[in-house]
Amino acid sequence: MNIYKLLSVVYYVGMAFVFTGVLMHMSDLPYGAWCFGLGALIMFGIRLYNLLMGKPENKRVHSILVYSAFMLLPGTWAMLTHRGYWIIFILLTAILDSYASFRRIKK
Repeated sequence: MNIYKLLSVVYYVGMAFVFTGVLMHMSDLPYGAWCFGLGALIMFGIRLYNLLMGKPENKRVHSILVYSAFMLLPGTWAMLTHRGYWIIFILLTAILDSYASFRRIKK
């Protein structure tokens, strides 16, 4: 298996963990924040790898995506401490991801 396919599969697994963690946390199920945090760490790791190993002309887009994934980590902390503002960090992630989606990544 090619490294890019493996990273894509791992990234999608991380996204699934984040989504499942949000649903579990909203349903007051135990370990929802931990599931969310695991997915956030996976996403942060993959995006950091892309920043470090990507082409220099894509550094700006990849750095925006790293900041976006980093916003999920304080969201995890807010979930674990039962704060109500965890959704703000997810909103910041969504805004940064939306902005980065309109940026062109050069092949």
